[in-house]
Amino acid sequence: MEGLMMERTIEEKCRYLIAQGEYDECKAEIEMAMKRSPDSPIPHNLLGIVYEKQYEKDKALKHYRASYCLDPTYLPARRNMERLGTGDVSIAFAYTEKDCR
Repeated sequence: MEGLMMERTIEEKCRYLIAQGEYDECKAEIEMAMKRSPDSPIPHNLLGIVYEKQYEKDKALKHYRASYCLDPTYLPARRNMERLGTGDVSIAFAYTEKDCR
């Protein structure tokens, strides 16, 4: 499985790990992604999802905002902030831009 995980994007890895409840492993992947690309909004958005899944809404919002600040055009962060802000759980988590269509 590790070989398969290496070929996936960070969003795909985190989607899988979060679905499995592997939050610590997901956070480790995100930390590595942040070190590789400190100006990317993607890792912060993903970390927001992890924290939201762990019922840490303040931390989730902090990372969604950080993602948005790094790139205000990054739709997943905006969608996840809307989801969290409204409490509308019918809005699915946005891991990628494709989830925003």
